[in-house]
Amino acid sequence: MQASHIQTIKRYDEHRDDARVIAKTSLPPHLHSLQLKGIDSKALNASKAWERMEERKVDWNWSLATRYCQLYPKAFDLSVWSSDTLLSLTLGRPTYMGSSMRLDFIERRPKHCLHAGDLFSVSQLAYETYGRLIGASYIRIVEPMNQKLINYYTSKDGGFVLMPAKQGNPHYLVKPL
Repeated sequence: MQASHIQTIKRYDEHRDDARVIAKTSLPPHLHSLQLKGIDSKALNASKAWERMEERKVDWNWSLATRYCQLYPKAFDLSVWSSDTLLSLTLGRPTYMGSSMRLDFIERRPKHCLHAGDLFSVSQLAYETYGRLIGASYIRIVEPMNQKLINYYTSKDGGFVLMPAKQGNPHYLVKPL
């Protein structure tokens, strides 16, 4: 790995840490007990239990997070915990031009998930905070899985707007920061 790549990772580590701290302090009182962290080996091990849950809607292998963050040193990774229980994982990165923050992968604990209805808002808050810290103007949700999710994301207060696919590019949802 080149020295410049390592320097970029270190510089953006500070932004990632700051975004998690700022987002944590901005949570509503009923969510103050949550911990916002990066995706580390503890989170990856905890997410393996999700693979055996019938209620799971996606089949992402979260171990890709380590490689993803190496490929994209400006990426933002988030794990949300309640005590020792992993509640959600989120992974994304800035667009190549840096004007938007892409939210590429998001998943919550499939079964018996505390604060299930609040976890997208927690991830969104952390991503928006990180986006502002790095100078992005928008947040994007890339390739939402189905119409139910599109309806959910576009119905939220100050919600996202669906951008149709153009010239073979996937559709995404966008929201100004």
